[in-house]
Amino acid sequence: MTDLEFYVQAAIRAEVAGAALGADALQWAEAIGDDCVEDVRRSRMRRDYGLIEIFFERRTGTWQSTGFSLQVHRLGLGKDMVPAALSSRYGDFRKRVEFESLCESILHTGNDIEELERVGAHRHYKLPRSNVSIYVVGESDPALPVAYGDVWSINAMPTP
Repeated sequence: MTDLEFYVQAAIRAEVAGAALGADALQWAEAIGDDCVEDVRRSRMRRDYGLIEIFFERRTGTWQSTGFSLQVHRLGLGKDMVPAALSSRYGDFRKRVEFESLCESILHTGNDIEELERVGAHRHYKLPRSNVSIYVVGESDPALPVAYGDVWSINAMPTP
């Protein structure tokens, strides 16, 4: 499997390595490891793995995930952004992901992508089935590690 397949699966299934929204912190650690930075504030927690940020709320004594974000733009910032569990499963991750390639791969699975409102300097797309958003660089900026048309992030939040 490749990094592009990883992104496609995350977008169409709203899950990462078998861990999906609603999974508890232990299930996420089993899926991608526990080498992360934790930010805990009252009943909310964020785990930052570099490429992946996972958001949790404390519910009935356990931390349950309420969303995740694949911060694809961070891959151009340096090494150690990809959890080892994902590197061993998907191989090397490229520093930039072109939205056109990701979009073609997602459409090939039979899923739809809708373009929504522009959000600042980013174009915003949504997969209706999974409720996953994809933000794409909409303006060139030489100070960024990504270029126009590259994926900025892939975000999964609960379905309303």
